Amino acid sequence: MKFVKVSCFLAMLVAVSLPAIAQSQQFDVPFNFYVSSKLMPAGHYRVSEVSVMDSGPWSISGKGGSLFMLTQSLESPGKVHPRSLVFWHSGGTYSLVQFWPAERNGRILPIKPEVKSTILAGNGRYVELGAE
Repeated sequence: MKFVKVSCFLAMLVAVSLPAIAQSQQFDVPFNFYVSSKLMPAGHYRVSEVSVMDSGPWSISGKGGSLFMLTQSLESPGKVHPRSLVFWHSGGTYSLVQFWPAERNGRILPIKPEVKSTILAGNGRYVELGAE
């Protein structure tokens, strides 16, 4: 009987954890960047959904620490996006403004710095998309 209870508990734990695991993405960022007002050093980062609600917070964590991000949903039904982080470049600094954990569903951070160019980082490399 005890084995059955433990097995049921573990099965429920795995079932609840799978959506969060599926929404976790890893990225290598080759430059220092800001998330909101916190400076994060270049390095390896994991972006994860904190809750299963559509408007719930997300977290970013790496060697520079971790923090929660309040985001808004961003959809792209006509275009497939690679899993990536999107940065705005202004005055020598980079700011995280969007990320795409799924091909057609992204998240946008509610900040609007002065923009000189947009940077797309993913798969261990980055591409400057040009001026906004």
